[in-house]
Amino acid sequence: MDNRHTDTHLFPVIKLSLFSSALCTDDFSDISPLTGGNVAFSTLEGRPSAYNFDHSPVLQDWVTATDIRVTLNRLNTFGDEVFNDPKVLKSYYYAISDFAVGGRCKCNGHASECVKNGGGRLVCNCKHNTEGDDCQVCRPFYNDRPWRRATADNANECLPCDCNGKSSECYFDSELYRATGHGGHCRNCNDNTDGPNCERCLDNYHRDRSGDRCLPCGCNSVGSESPQCDDRGVCACKPGVTGEKCDRCQPGYHSLTEAGCRPCSCSPSGSTQECDVNTGQCRCKDNVEGFSCDRCKLGYFNLDPANPQGCTPCFCFQHSSVCDSAQGFSVHTISSTFHRDDEQWTAQQRDGSSVPVQWSPSGQEVSLISDDYFPMYFIAPDKYLGNQMLSYGQNLTLRFRVDRRDTRLSAEDLVLEGSELRVAVPLIAQGNAYPNENMQTYVFRLHDSTDYPWRPTISHSDFQKLLHNLTAIKIRGTYSEKSAGYLDDVSLVTARRGPGVPAQWVEQCTCPQGYQGQHCEQCTLGYRRARPQLGAFSPCEPCNCNGHSDACNPDTGACDCQHDTAGLSCERCKDGFYGDATQGTAGDCQPCPCPVGATCAVVPKTREVVCTNCPAGTTGKRCELCDDGFFGDPLGQNGAVRTCRACKCSNNMDPNAVGNCNRESGECLKCIYNTAGFFCDRCKEGFYGNAQAANPADKCKPCSCSPFGTVDRQTGCSQVTGQCECLPNVAERDCSACQPGFFNLHSGNGCQRCDCNPIGSTNGQCDITTGQCECQPGVTGLHCERCEVNFFGFSSVHFPGGSGQCKDDGRCECRPGFVGARCDMCEENYFYNRSAPGCQQCPSCYSLVRDKVNQQRQKLHDLQTLIDNLGSGQETVSDKAFEDRLKEAERAIMELLEEAQTSKDVDRGLLDRLNTINNTLTTQWNRLQNIRNTVDDTGTKADQARNRVRDAENLIDRARQELDKAQDAIRKVDIKPPSGTGDPNNMTLLAEEARKLADKHKMDADQIEKIAKDANDTSTKAYNLLLKTLDGEMKTSQEIDELNRK
Repeated sequence: MDNRHTDTHLFPVIKLSLFSSALCTDDFSDISPLTGGNVAFSTLEGRPSAYNFDHSPVLQDWVTATDIRVTLNRLNTFGDEVFNDPKVLKSYYYAISDFAVGGRCKCNGHASECVKNGGGRLVCNCKHNTEGDDCQVCRPFYNDRPWRRATADNANECLPCDCNGKSSECYFDSELYRATGHGGHCRNCNDNTDGPNCERCLDNYHRDRSGDRCLPCGCNSVGSESPQCDDRGVCACKPGVTGEKCDRCQPGYHSLTEAGCRPCSCSPSGSTQECDVNTGQCRCKDNVEGFSCDRCKLGYFNLDPANPQGCTPCFCFQHSSVCDSAQGFSVHTISSTFHRDDEQWTAQQRDGSSVPVQWSPSGQEVSLISDDYFPMYFIAPDKYLGNQMLSYGQNLTLRFRVDRRDTRLSAEDLVLEGSELRVAVPLIAQGNAYPNENMQTYVFRLHDSTDYPWRPTISHSDFQKLLHNLTAIKIRGTYSEKSAGYLDDVSLVTARRGPGVPAQWVEQCTCPQGYQGQHCEQCTLGYRRARPQLGAFSPCEPCNCNGHSDACNPDTGACDCQHDTAGLSCERCKDGFYGDATQGTAGDCQPCPCPVGATCAVVPKTREVVCTNCPAGTTGKRCELCDDGFFGDPLGQNGAVRTCRACKCSNNMDPNAVGNCNRESGECLKCIYNTAGFFCDRCKEGFYGNAQAANPADKCKPCSCSPFGTVDRQTGCSQVTGQCECLPNVAERDCSACQPGFFNLHSGNGCQRCDCNPIGSTNGQCDITTGQCECQPGVTGLHCERCEVNFFGFSSVHFPGGSGQCKDDGRCECRPGFVGARCDMCEENYFYNRSAPGCQQCPSCYSLVRDKVNQQRQKLHDLQTLIDNLGSGQETVSDKAFEDRLKEAERAIMELLEEAQTSKDVDRGLLDRLNTINNTLTTQWNRLQNIRNTVDDTGTKADQARNRVRDAENLIDRARQELDKAQDAIRKVDIKPPSGTGDPNNMTLLAEEARKLADKHKMDADQIEKIAKDANDTSTKAYNLLLKTLDGEMKTSQEIDELNRK
């Protein structure tokens, strides 16, 4: 678009496209100016509609001229053309300079400026959603109304299309604009949408639930009325068709076709009212079969619409699987309404103990109240128990409530017990409600279906077996501590013979051969129970008596056997006979060639008849031998017949060993527990004890004699006491130690005396190996016979009166004026002077006292001599003489005491010493008296022992004489064998009694020997006690010497 101005002196002729009329003027045709004149031209000025430009499309088009053509028609030559002088004419010319075309961008009112584009050309900078060099079109997606140029009154901007976010492309649709006022027509809508504004789904599509996008309907072409679905995506189905897409048959319909689905022809009693969608085969209940589910499976009967499983299984005690509904039975209900009392309902605690229930006259119900958390159960009375097989598949109904809602149910709220079976179910099972304070009805179907979760799961036959012998119905009554449960209206549906509503669930079995009865519970004639302990559950089998009986007991199956046969089927010979009872002849069984009471058998290979189950103690093919552990001669093969008797080995044989005794004589051959003898009744050599003791630990023990202390190193000992024969001065049972006061056992010659000094040793004992005595402090020597250096007596004190070393007898060497073993006293008629240490002589008046004291000393010396003679033991003194000497000593002491008392004024200290001597002698007298009593008792016991030994010797002699006489009598007597094999041998019994008597005599002798040994031990103890007493007397003598010295 260029508006160009010509600078000429001629009238311009301008051709404008699309504008047919030109506006001419002669304003620029004057003679002057000849040069430098301006020719101006405007496409708009002077036009009629110049002032209505926005509403003149023609003018708007005119001003958009695209070409300028300047035509020079004629040159003004001022008349020189007349002369037609070429030279003159050639001097005239046109001159156009500074040709300029002015104008503005054509932006149609949608831009306020022009900018250069990439090619350097000026283009409009468009606004109002327009575009193009001249803003002559709307931008893409801004086509909702037609493009218009902008005016001073209206920008006429381009508006966006409304595609609901489903498209970014659109075009202007004039028809749509005329119809709706909006011309934007969307293209390429997303998410399966369509329409000018993508406002609807494509055909056969529907909005999803979010509304954001469309989904394909997917209607089944066969089952739907059309491929279009509703806003929910649900297709319109043909008759009998269902599903959102009409792709399957409705329940109860089948065979999807162009005409829809056909209805199923199913039995309402035996089916679930559904069938296979392809074949029409009905979907039957568990126990029903058939295309239309119109018959029970084999083993089931009574097609019942109320039965979830359709049919009831045949029970028939498991003998038949063919049954039908029995005729003549009607519905019967066992119930408890508690109108008058508790109707014999009881209760049971956890430990099984019974407790009464509480009956409420006002509430006409029974209740239980618990004291703890442990449950309590209502127990049904007998009318609910027993054979309740006709209640199988029927309902047990009750009404129940609790006193508060904190009920904690368990898996065993209702319990059934019977036939060693037990099932339980929670209270809320089978669709029952949770218990609360209001009475509610609870229904339990007595059935084994998985829909009725009785635990543990058992088969239908076991469930009917349980009901056949129902022993208990337990209903839990309490569920928490201090809680109560209330029971009412208990009923159990069953059946009974008689008129009424037919009970179609009662079976009538078609029994196989061998069975009879409504439930095949009996065996027919000629049949018996194969397992009688099972009762009616036992199968029946034909009676098979192997030709030895014509009948059998139908319950126990036992044949009435003949021809010496026995057994349930007369299949064996009775005891005492042998043969093959299955041959079926009267002579099948023959008597056994064995003793009375024995049985026999035939060896299969050799056909030899061998006796079995022989009488006790016998064995062999004909029971001709005594069994192991027995002796005798049962058939008299080696003489007279002797019944086999058990060998008597005093329980000193191994019962698992073989050959414990001689089978003919009965002599024990394998004695154990260190026993020996014909009857294992004594200890073997080198052992002692009671061979017949009950406890093996108390039987024979080893002697274990010490080789150093026994005579000739013997290993044997007394079989009664176990005492080994000891060398001199050797003690203990096994001679393993020296007697007290002896040592050197290993010398082999007996023990040597210790010879310990009674004063220097502590107890008279010495080391058992070296003989070293145990000395008092300050004493030394092998026998404690001397003091150590610087010691004497039993003291190590040093006194100033001596030299510090004592003599061999223990007395110190005293200085003048000192006396005493330790030089610790002043000589008689001397006194100790503290001012001048030493003993000084007393005045002469004390000589009279000294003479009197000397007389008393002499008497004391005589008394000491007498006492020494008492304890010297060098000569034998009789009891009478011993007593006389004691009395003599007592008299001398009393006289001495009297004299001492008369002289008490002379020396009071001497009297005290004599009193001490008197007390000492009294003590010694008492000790000697006790010794005498002990010696007397010992003598008495020794006499008794001698008498017993003497009596035992006499008894043994008499026993030997009696045995000799019996032996002579046996030799002289001629004993004839008994005529019968079963009579006992009297001589054998007599010999056995004699042997028992000899055993008793020997036991008495052993007992007497033991008593004598005890008496000997007692005497030895008394002797040792006497020695200890004499040692005490020696100490007393020493004390008297000490008093004498003082």
